[in-house]
Amino acid sequence: MGGAGSAEGGGDAPSKAVEPAAAARPAATAGADVPAASGSVPAEETVVTGGFTGPPPKPPRRERVPLWAMPVLAILPLWAIGYAGAFGERGTEVSVDPIVVGQSVYLGVGTCAGCHGPAGAGQGAFPAMTDVKATFPNFDDHLAWIRSGSAPVKGQPYGALGRVATGAMPAFPNLTDEQVIAVTCYERIRFGGQDIAELPQCTEDAAIARAGGAAGSGAAASAESH
Repeated sequence: MGGAGSAEGGGDAPSKAVEPAAAARPAATAGADVPAASGSVPAEETVVTGGFTGPPPKPPRRERVPLWAMPVLAILPLWAIGYAGAFGERGTEVSVDPIVVGQSVYLGVGTCAGCHGPAGAGQGAFPAMTDVKATFPNFDDHLAWIRSGSAPVKGQPYGALGRVATGAMPAFPNLTDEQVIAVTCYERIRFGGQDIAELPQCTEDAAIARAGGAAGSGAAASAESH
């Protein structure tokens, strides 16, 4: 019994059994990859932008105009104006040829064709124009007849053929001097058959000279009035 008591009570209290420590997980070392737990979302990587990439690029170099090209550029506007004038739209040129002007007067503003006919064949009291040269051998007499009409000599013979004026031929105060000369030329050459070589006043040069003289006289009169 003593032996048993000694065995039971002798020495220190019975030591508690030490539980084995839980299996320690190895500590994660710095830098070591730690496997993600099942179902966890991997962390997003952060990308750093805007870092220094070097100096900014230089602006593109502006090319200078070569010296030889500067005169060409200077005359280019003048060339464009000349080109437009040469090939652009042109206005209608007005002829000063007395025959052309005379035809326009006879068929148009002068209303001659309304009485004597477009072809000068005459009608009723208005004689044909085919004998106009025989009626007025002198150009100036023919010119005066167109200016004044037949009313001043109504009932009297007129011209070289001795016809009696009926007074039906009207005067034309609305026509200019150049228009009267032109229609006289047209009637004598177109209907009377007179050669233009016999009528120096019916040439285009003569018309131009008259136009220049009239312009000069008008300018001189304007200067005197001031």
